Amino acid sequence: MELSEALFSLVHSVRNNIKHEIKLLDLDLSPMHFKSLKVISMIEGCTGQKLADFMGRDKAQINRLIKELVSQELIVKEENENDKRSQFLVLSATGREIMQMFKTIEKRVFSQMVGDISAEKIDTFIEVTQKLKNNLA
Repeated sequence: MELSEALFSLVHSVRNNIKHEIKLLDLDLSPMHFKSLKVISMIEGCTGQKLADFMGRDKAQINRLIKELVSQELIVKEENENDKRSQFLVLSATGREIMQMFKTIEKRVFSQMVGDISAEKIDTFIEVTQKLKNNLA
């Protein structure tokens, strides 16, 4: 198997398993909503611009997404005292609950994926993927 096929196959399989688990939650959220909530929870002082940069999406698309997340009460906007032109994006209580469910799904999928693989091999895999990513930077 070629490297490109191996990577594509792995990513496709992980995505499909996570999508399946998300559907079981019966929430009216797309994978992009979940990814956005995850990114917002990871980035300290997350703004719309930081979210757009991290996700590699244009600002208009991210602004529509933010509007949806606010209207669904999954995130709130807080004032940025250092820059009045931007606002911080923060998970609401509901957003944190959903994020916890998503983390549980990820944990379950990844535990299943690495079930019979030694910790040493997983560490090596992580090291190699970091090197591959850095080589493309």
